[in-house]
Amino acid sequence: MVNLRSGRQDRLLVIVVWLLTVVVLGLGIATASPILLVWGVLGLPAAVFLSYVHLRDTRSGPPAGPGGVAEPTSVEPTSVEP
Repeated sequence: MVNLRSGRQDRLLVIVVWLLTVVVLGLGIATASPILLVWGVLGLPAAVFLSYVHLRDTRSGPPAGPGGVAEPTSVEPTSVEP
């Protein structure tokens, strides 16, 4: 399976989405334009969701094993007492 992770270039896209959302919402408020207000209000949850996905994918996780798949961790002890 392909290991999809957010990278440095994706951070720029998240910033661009937030900037456009704030600009559209600001213009909608300043001009009292209903369509800009609707697009700005719809853009806010989309930007929040995109940020959540980006942050989730960029946090450090367990090291990946062969094939890019993370090795499962065992909770049970490896030694058995007699």
